Amino acid sequence: MSLELDLLEIYEKSLKEGTDQLLEVPHRKPPAPGQIRELWSLPLERFMVLEEVSEGLYLTVPLTSYLQLLPHSSPVYEIKSRGLRLGVVPVWDYLRQELIENYSQVIGRVSQDQIQKVKDYITKTKDLRWATKRFISLNSKRWAKWTMHSLLAQADLAEEIAQIVHINEQIQKDLSSYRTYALAAENKYFKGSNFFAVLRENLLRLYLPVEYVGKRLKVLVGSVVVFEGELESVKLDLVGDFSGINLEEELRIVEL
Repeated sequence: MSLELDLLEIYEKSLKEGTDQLLEVPHRKPPAPGQIRELWSLPLERFMVLEEVSEGLYLTVPLTSYLQLLPHSSPVYEIKSRGLRLGVVPVWDYLRQELIENYSQVIGRVSQDQIQKVKDYITKTKDLRWATKRFISLNSKRWAKWTMHSLLAQADLAEEIAQIVHINEQIQKDLSSYRTYALAAENKYFKGSNFFAVLRENLLRLYLPVEYVGKRLKVLVGSVVVFEGELESVKLDLVGDFSGINLEEELRIVEL
């Protein structure tokens, strides 16, 4: 456990000393499934392109050299030209083509079989140990900024109309027991396991995977169901008071 704690401390320190500002790469190549790419940030981040889910929007997965903090079943890829061994972080990200093309470079490639292997690994990986959860939390907060930018741009380009749900008085009362969080709610964004969220005054906007459209979902805050029904758009607007709730811990979305 000592090694894991040391690695977590090193990673967290590198994030605090770094910057999320992206640098443009000199030689640009368009994204394609199977690419392993290096994102020019400080510290550097690596990821794999899995597929294009809609025009200009790609499903990706982060990669890391902190192998000891990943599940033992994590697929590992060796980039000999860089002296790197990179493991798959078991979470999804969505990135726009222009972000991938302008700010990352190709450092490796994998086959279609390996892409499916990674997808299966992410889908099946459950019951993570504490050190892995902590690493994923730190890593995901960083990627959330870039993914949110991509999803916002995608929604704007597609002129996607949000599905609007007004939270009724009974649900608002049921949420009262979860109002124990002091952090201000306005303009806060965060990433869940299968969604991205923007929290504003009296509005919780969820960005969901395109493959969820047309399926029945349940949105829960703790044990309170705030929405249950068919998803009509990748943008789901929940209109109501979510102030004082630690949604990063309490919000879950379940496919029915």
